[in-house]
Amino acid sequence: MNHKISSGLLGALLMGLAGACAAQTHTVYLGGAHIDVRAVSTPLTHASLPDARLSVGDQDTLGFGYTYRFAPSWSAELALGLPPTHKVYGEGSLKPFGQISAVQQLPPTVFLNYHFGELLPKLHPFVGLGINYTRFPKTRSTVAGDLASGGATNIKLADSWGAAGHVGLTVQFDKNWSLVSTVAMAKVKSEVTAVSQTREGVVTRNTTVDFRPIVTTLSLGYSF
Repeated sequence: MNHKISSGLLGALLMGLAGACAAQTHTVYLGGAHIDVRAVSTPLTHASLPDARLSVGDQDTLGFGYTYRFAPSWSAELALGLPPTHKVYGEGSLKPFGQISAVQQLPPTVFLNYHFGELLPKLHPFVGLGINYTRFPKTRSTVAGDLASGGATNIKLADSWGAAGHVGLTVQFDKNWSLVSTVAMAKVKSEVTAVSQTREGVVTRNTTVDFRPIVTTLSLGYSF
């Protein structure tokens, strides 16, 4: 009797492993992404004008990534994209200066996704939670920004780590091709340091920018 039970458990385990292996797929995807930045900042320190704040413009970019479906309902995903450059505008007393700088961001994000059953024929919804890392490799001050700061200005933004989440829908055309749409949010917060060479000497100004991005993507995926 025990032998039959053991044989049955072994058979079930082997079937489960076979099913898990059959469910494993690799998917690469490429498409468009729109970044709604929704940033707010604290007033700049040591500003010559009161209530000197910043706002960051939205941007579109090319998104791509890789997904590993390691179980029928679970996958791991690395979301990437071409680093977009955002225009930064003055707010409050800096608003008359218009665009005062430009900042490039690089925000790779890792997700663990849960896939629900088929919603309708070929429609597969999913949700995911993960970690976002954002760095700002390139920054520059504009002529208007230098004028507002009182001289040539160098800008640096600190790297950011934060939680991320997204919801998505996959339209599965066949076993290889799919269309994937997602809406993602991430927590991105950075300390900004601006160092200006003014007539009075070197002036360092600081602010904290709290990014609250909503990223909408539409991509074509290929699974193998």
